[in-house]
Parts: sequence; C-alpha cells; structure tokens
Amino acid sequence: MNGSMITGTNVLFLSTKIKSLSAYEYCKEHSYNVRVLHMADMHPNDSETLYLEKTLGNDFMPDWIINFKEQEKYLKREKELSAKYGLNTFLTEDNIKFFSSKVEQDRVFKSLDIPTVPNSSDKVLQKSDLSGGTNFKVVNREDATGFFQDYVDIDTIVSCHLYADDNSWYWLNNHVIYYENNCPKHSCTPYLIDLEVIESSIKKLSQNISIKNKIFGWQFLFDKNGDVYSIDFNLRPFGGFDKGSYDRSISDQNWIDYLFGKTPPESILYTHTVKCHYKEKIQFGYSDINRIKDELKHPILFKVKKYDNI
Repeated sequence: MNGSMITGTNVLFLSTKIKSLSAYEYCKEHSYNVRVLHMADMHPNDSETLYLEKTLGNDFMPDWIINFKEQEKYLKREKELSAKYGLNTFLTEDNIKFFSSKVEQDRVFKSLDIPTVPNSSDKVLQKSDLSGGTNFKVVNREDATGFFQDYVDIDTIVSCHLYADDNSWYWLNNHVIYYENNCPKHSCTPYLIDLEVIESSIKKLSQNISIKNKIFGWQFLFDKNGDVYSIDFNLRPFGGFDKGSYDRSISDQNWIDYLFGKTPPESILYTHTVKCHYKEKIQFGYSDINRIKDELKHPILFKVKKYDNI
C-alpha cells in the first residue's frame, strides 16, 4: 500500500458515522466510486449523506474497504468481505477480540508489561467492555460487574494518533485532555510529549498486534500522583477527526492520503492549534464543546516516529 497515489478505485464504507464523512468526501473529490453497506439503522451520530449513498450491490467489486468502527460485528464483516472480494486483511479472530474488548486489551497489555490501571481498591470505575467513553459508573467493588478498574484521580489523558501500513506503525500526533474532579475541562492539539513509557508501549504492541492500513489511536492516563497507565485502544480515528482537528485543518498533511497509498513523511508541520472547552462538567464523560482554532506563531515540526509492524 506504499507508493504513489491511486485513482479510479471502488471504495466500500462500512460505517455511516459522521466521522467517516471526510473520507467519503475525499473519495468523491478523487472521483472514486463509492458504496456504503448499512450495518444498522440510522443513528444521531450518523451522516445523512453517507446513509443515503448507494448500497453495496452485486455489480460492485470493492478495491478498498473503509471502516471507522471497531465493534466486533463491524470487524467480522470487514474480514468476511475482504475474503469474499479477494482483498488482503490483517483481521483474525484473535485480534478482532483485542480490538473490540477492553477486557482482552487489559489482558494483552499486562502480558506485555504495558502499565494498566490497578484493580485492587474498594471503589472502582465500571466500564462497558465495548468501545466508547460513556456509561461509566463509580461503584463499590462488591457491586461491580463486567469490566472495572480502580477509581483514580485523573490529571490528563493523552491520546496518541497512529497509522499503520504493511510494514510499520507511524506516530502522527497527540491531543491532551485536562481533567478537574475527573471531569474533562479542556483539550489541545497538537501536543508534544516524549515519554519512554508511551514509546515503549507502542513499540511492544506494534510487534505483537498486526494492524495494516488503518488510522487508529491509543489513550494514556496520567493520574494526580504522576503515574501513567495505558487505557483505551481504538481501531479508528478519535473524535474530532471529521473536522480535521488532528491533520488537514491544522497541518500540511491529510491522513486519508495514507489509506490510499501515500507513506507518512518523516515530519509533519503543524501550523494551527485546536482547543476545545467543555461546556459542562461531566464525570468521565463528554459534554458539548466550544472549539477554537488558532494559527500558531511558531509552527510545530512533529517528528513522525516509526515502529515495525508484525
């Protein structure tokens, strides 16, 4: 998938979420043929444009599949369609379980000595085992069900944005969310951080979990005591990607280019910053935001770090 850009291709979208709209518009601008496979009824977070696009038919043979969802049914469908149409896929039963389950991610992180949130306190944070950052509950350990970890006092959460081609993972950018009383207060991107525990974690996971031609992200929690823990791993772009908050709106790159054959450069020039201020305090949740984009007086040259992919 490295090399020159391609044209005249057939692209199948599995997700109708607004997050996928920028990739859809990119395909239209490049005169690619697009179809959408509707995997569920329309949701408030879906794009009407994508939802009304022509659906997959017997006369359409996709060359590429774009899927910005990591739930099990979407990944299994992506795997099945890749096999049906003779497309390469890195997806297996084992790594689908990892991508779609917090329990499995926690197990794999521990097996690789990647730091995870402790799980020994009387008060715990109960999470859904599935993707997403909502529906968290603070409960006593004896009342907890499903997946849960210690309740910790969050200082910041750093979200690392990555892309993987056939050979390597590329660390492209970060954004940081600052917390107050475990409520998101404001966020900022780009965010520079050079920390051994994060770099070591990315290196270890890249050599143990196969990912190819995906934009994805990994969150690291910094607590008030200065400890750092790996938390959610998402086989999709983070929120705000649809607005170009992390690439084309603030830098000299468009990450969607990478999905169609362009290799990430050695460095990315970030010319703007995006700051989001949360309108309400919601513990472990996200309210509506005021989004402010400003030009940087001194552009940031972000060195893209590269890691071998299995």
